Amino acid sequence: MQDEHAFLAKLLQRDTRACHQLVKEHHGRLVMVARTIVGESAEDVVQEGWLLAFRALPTFEGRSSLKTWLTRIVINAAYGRHRYEKIRLTASLDEVMDEGMPLAERFDKHGHWHDPLAHWQAETPEELLGRAELASILQKAMQTLPDSQRLVWLLRDQSGLEFKEIADTLNTSEANVRVLLHRARLKLLAVINDYEEGKPC
Repeated sequence: MQDEHAFLAKLLQRDTRACHQLVKEHHGRLVMVARTIVGESAEDVVQEGWLLAFRALPTFEGRSSLKTWLTRIVINAAYGRHRYEKIRLTASLDEVMDEGMPLAERFDKHGHWHDPLAHWQAETPEELLGRAELASILQKAMQTLPDSQRLVWLLRDQSGLEFKEIADTLNTSEANVRVLLHRARLKLLAVINDYEEGKPC
């Protein structure tokens, strides 16, 4: 996005093109985040979030990016509208560890690879077509992640929030956020590796 201060000035002037650009750039990602919390009501929650955001724009102080600010608004709208219990998204470290480590069989007792992952393909035209298939597989795999892991992954890897911001938003510790993110990444990595090795995904 262009320089955020100049862009914000246009938004404050209710410049139609800037407002449309903001919505176009963030809407899909915000719906994914909201869906993790409220399921099928995500679109309604994000619409509510947009209304709140445009009303609150004059008070935006720029302490975080617009992206982070919008994400927080939508998460708060989701919690508020559905009185969602934050505790559902705060898995304890013990609960997460009980799942078993994804790809554990490929590590030795010192945490080093003893069975490395497949060599991933270069980007030839044929392989690029395969990437569309992989994207679809990953989308399905992402939906199977526990809510807490999926939300943390979306907030960190898709929305770019800092660990402290995620921890504060979800009312949990940064350590918990890191463990949840690590688990989510390993599970998705395992799916990619199965795809690269030609295994059914």
